[in-house]
This record gives sequence, structure tokens and C-alpha cells, in this order.
Amino acid sequence: MISPYTVKIKKVEPGDNQKLLKIGYQTFYNAFGPPANTEENIQSYLKENFTLEIIDRELANPDSEFYFALIQTDVVGYLKVNFASAQTEKVEGRGLEIERIYVVREYQGKNIGQTLLDTCIDIAQNKEIDFIWLGVWNQNLAAIRFYERNGFKIFDQHQFILGTEEQTDLMMKLEI
Repeated sequence: MISPYTVKIKKVEPGDNQKLLKIGYQTFYNAFGPPANTEENIQSYLKENFTLEIIDRELANPDSEFYFALIQTDVVGYLKVNFASAQTEKVEGRGLEIERIYVVREYQGKNIGQTLLDTCIDIAQNKEIDFIWLGVWNQNLAAIRFYERNGFKIFDQHQFILGTEEQTDLMMKLEI
């Protein structure tokens, strides 16, 4: 589907930390909050992982990059990619991890996620990366189908802790 919106991709700077925290918190809650998970588990995860201190530390890491998807001046999605030591798992080879790729609920289905993924592919090609990988919750069937349509293949799995619940993420890879 072609988006009727003009989407601009902008690299997130340290001064954007409040906007990044806000969209990160909002989109994660919308994606994984009730009824998919309990309110207690989602709130526990958000309090532990979406703080200004953590966002500032992530922004300062030279092996991580964040990008906003903007429509005019509105942040409607974002992407976090990790290289080298910033990756959340040791994956053999020269890879780039998509740790986060989220779109605000009202803009889902409007090609913004695809634009963010295409940005990631461009980054990987420019940095001569061999593959892109990510973890996706095995219960998130729409996301799994999205990645499969884009050529990602399941190659492993890992555990993800959300509050008190251990969940399984499928690890998917796209050769570049």
C-alpha cells in the first residue's frame, strides 16, 4: 500500500530524548499492553526499560542509532538499530540488529513501518553489513508476516522477559 503521507526519516539526536521516550513508551504499551499481557507486567517492563536515563544512555552509545518517522513535525514511528557490541544477542557474522521498529497505532497500515524497514536496509547496505536480524514475539503474527513478506527467515529463538512472564521471541534474519 502506498502511503498518502509524506514520511520523512530523521536521525534522533540527544536533544530529542523526551520525544523518543514518549513514542517508545506509547508504542510499546499499545503493541504489548492488555489484553496481550497483564497491566502489571507491561507497567513493570516500561518502568524498567523506558526511563530518560536509559534513553540518554542508548542515545550516547556509538553502536546504536535511532530514527524518527515524521509526518510534518509529528513523530509517527521510530527505529532503533544496533551494531557490534550494542546488539542484544551474539549473532555470528557482520550483522545489524533491529531492536525496535514501531509505528503509532493511528498510522499503522499506511506504509510507515515499511519506510522504516527500508531505511534499515539502506543503513545496512551503506555500512556493508551482511544481514539484518531481529527478535519478534512469537504471538505477534502480524509482525511475523510483515517480516516474512520482506524476506526475513526464522533462524533461532530467544527468551524475552516481560515483567514476571517469560516469552519466546523468534529470531529472524534477512541476508543483504
